[in-house]
Amino acid sequence: MRDRGTIAAIATATAPAGVGVVRVSGADAINFAATVLRTVTPLAAQPSATLRRMEVTEPQTGEVIDDGLVAVFRAPNSFTGENVVELQGHGGSVTLGRVLAAVLSAGARLARPGEFSERAFVAGKLDLAQAEAVASLIEAQTVTAQRAARRQLSGAVSLAVGEATTAIGDALARIEASIDFPEDVGELLTDVVATQIVFDALTRARTIAANLLATATYGKRLTEGITLVLAGRPNVGKSSLLNALSGYERAIVSPIAGTTRDIVEEALQIGGIPIRALDTAGIRETGDAVEQIGVARARGAVETADVVVAVIDGAEGVTPEDAAFLRSLVGRAVVVAVNKSDAANVEHAVREAATLLPNAPVVAVAARTGHGLPALSDAILSLLGANNVDTNAALITSARHTDALRRAANALDAALQTLTDGLPAELIAVDAHAAIACFGEITGQTAREEIIAGIFSRFCIGK
Repeated sequence: MRDRGTIAAIATATAPAGVGVVRVSGADAINFAATVLRTVTPLAAQPSATLRRMEVTEPQTGEVIDDGLVAVFRAPNSFTGENVVELQGHGGSVTLGRVLAAVLSAGARLARPGEFSERAFVAGKLDLAQAEAVASLIEAQTVTAQRAARRQLSGAVSLAVGEATTAIGDALARIEASIDFPEDVGELLTDVVATQIVFDALTRARTIAANLLATATYGKRLTEGITLVLAGRPNVGKSSLLNALSGYERAIVSPIAGTTRDIVEEALQIGGIPIRALDTAGIRETGDAVEQIGVARARGAVETADVVVAVIDGAEGVTPEDAAFLRSLVGRAVVVAVNKSDAANVEHAVREAATLLPNAPVVAVAARTGHGLPALSDAILSLLGANNVDTNAALITSARHTDALRRAANALDAALQTLTDGLPAELIAVDAHAAIACFGEITGQTAREEIIAGIFSRFCIGK
C-alpha cells in the first residue's frame, strides 16, 4: 500500500436518493468520525455491525449537516480489514459532499478510485479476481452478467485457478525431488509411475485452463455486449423484426420501399447478452442521393457488426439481389431470418438460403406475430458460443484473465511436450513454474504492482 492513512469517500451515487453513504476506513476512522458526530452512545463504545442514530456536524460552526445512522466495523472484521465507519444519511450531492468534507476536515484524506477494494485485497479479504468482480458487479448490464460477477466474487474463478495451481505443484514436487535427490527418489524419466503421475497432474491443470478459456468469448460478450445488424433488401421486414425483438414500435414500418434511410438503433438483450441492435436502410442500387447515403451506412454497419441478421422475404423467395448479398456475407457471423414464415414458399426460401450460406443458421420467422423469434434468439446465442457454456460455472469475463490463461496453457503444453520427448526434468520445471506464475496473475499472487494499481484505478471512488 502506498499510504496506510485513514481514507474517506462517498460510497453511493451522488444523484438525488433516499439514502447516501460516506465510508471511512483506517486506523483512525472511529476517532475522526467521532469528532463530527453527535451520538447517544460514544462512537468508540458502539458495538460492531450495529446501527445507531447520529447527527453529522460542521466542525467549525457546530451546524448540523445531516442526520441518519452510523455503523462501526472494527478491524479485522470489515471489508478492508481496517476500522471502518459508515455514515448513512440522506442522498444528494450537496448533502453527501458536506458530510464528506466534515470527515476530511477531521483528518481523513479522500480515497483514490478503488482504494477500499485495494485495501481489502492487501488485507487478504479478497484475491485479485474477486476484487475485479466487485467492479463487474457494479457495472453489470444484465441479470446474467450480474450473476457471473457474483459467482466470481464468491470465488468460482479463484477456486478453479487454485485447483490448477495445486495440480502443477504436485507435479513440481515430483519433478524437483528427482532433480535434487536423484539418488533417493530416482530420475523422473526412468520411473514410469512417477512420469505418469507428473503427466496426469499437468494434464489436469491444462484441462482446467482449457475449460476456463472455453467460456472467455461468451464472457466477453456478456460484459461488453455485441452489435447486431439487421440487413437486406428494402421491404423484407427488417424494421418489423427490430420492433418484434425490442417489444415496441421502435422503427417506422411502411409498405413504401426505402422508408428507413438511416440507422435506427435500439438497446436490448438476448440470453443475458447486451445487444446494440441496428436497423439499416435496404441495400439496393438507387438514384436517390439521400438513400444512397443510407445504403452506404448500412454496408458499413454490416462490415463492423459482431452478428449480421440477413433478412429475406419468404413470400418473394431468394431473389438474385438476396443471393448476391448472402454471398457477400461468407465468413461472417450470420443468421439468416426468412420473414413471413406463413408464406406458401417459405420452406423453399429457407433451403435456398441454407445452400448459399451452408455454415449459417437459417430461421423462419414472422416479425408481425413473433413466430420464430425464440429460434432466432437461440441461433444468435449459438453464434456467440453461449449454448456451449455452463452459465452456472465459472465464467472468464476479463481480457486480463484470458491472456493469463492462454499463456498458462502454452506453458503447460510445452511442459507436457518436453516430458513426452524425454528431455531433462529441469526443462519441464521451467515451464511448470511459468504456468504457476500465469495462474497467479489472475488471483494476484504473482501480479506485478503496476498491474494491480492499474486494476484498482479503474474502480469508482468509494469502492
